[in-house]
Amino acid sequence: MSASDAAAEPRTVPPLASHYGAAAQLGIDVGGTSIKGAIVDLRTGQLAGPIHSAQTPGTATPEHVATRVRQIAAAEHWTGSVGIALPGVIVGSSLHHAPNLSSAWEREGALDRLRMPGDGDVVLINDADAAGLAELTYGPSGSSDNGLTVVLTFGTGIGSALIHDGDLIANSELGGLVVGAGRFEDVASGRAISDDELTPAQWAERAQPFFDQLEAMLNPGRWVLGGGFSEKFEQYSSRLKLTKPVDVAHLGEHAGIVGAAAAVKWARESGTQSDQR
Repeated sequence: MSASDAAAEPRTVPPLASHYGAAAQLGIDVGGTSIKGAIVDLRTGQLAGPIHSAQTPGTATPEHVATRVRQIAAAEHWTGSVGIALPGVIVGSSLHHAPNLSSAWEREGALDRLRMPGDGDVVLINDADAAGLAELTYGPSGSSDNGLTVVLTFGTGIGSALIHDGDLIANSELGGLVVGAGRFEDVASGRAISDDELTPAQWAERAQPFFDQLEAMLNPGRWVLGGGFSEKFEQYSSRLKLTKPVDVAHLGEHAGIVGAAAAVKWARESGTQSDQR
């Protein structure tokens, strides 16, 4: 057996090791502008400790992110498994469609740089899927009977997650939807609001055609909108004309951290070994 084959073998997720207790899990959210991590209480989805944060350079490499992840783990004296939410599509051992990070992420083996010292596994998940998993696990969407719930996160870009009958459908990437001459995340993301100084009415005028298209394509039973500015998002979402209910994300700006932590629990319980390091 080659070294690469051995590295690819499924590994048992070790018991949690933390002064916070057995229900604790470290979750880390890698964004286009910052890396944030905290201990999460898996029973409730609430943060059980302080948020550790560091800026993400525009050309952040896998090595840079790995260093920050280890620093956050060290700050919590954490030696167990780690869940990491990444702003892109995870394909094998590389990350694609992550324009806010270095192109080095697209190289084969790039994600292996995120291995932790010791026996702790690293469970990787797309950042918007992490928000969707957090909503599914701890929010009202988990028990929703509305069929399809579409979760959209507005930050540096626009992430998306689909929840259907209690299942998370990964890698939807609805922020790349093109209507007319523009992409959804280029004209209506949190960054677009900030850069173009958009009022809620101006944002809604830009975003409405994309929501119209998504409603026609997906026929969702419910919308969940969130991201880095969730606390004030009702000012914006209330301007939209939607045919189905719209809610602000239950966990707000912490959804990525909570979802990353929940991904470890999900991987442990389901026995899923993909996207583990």
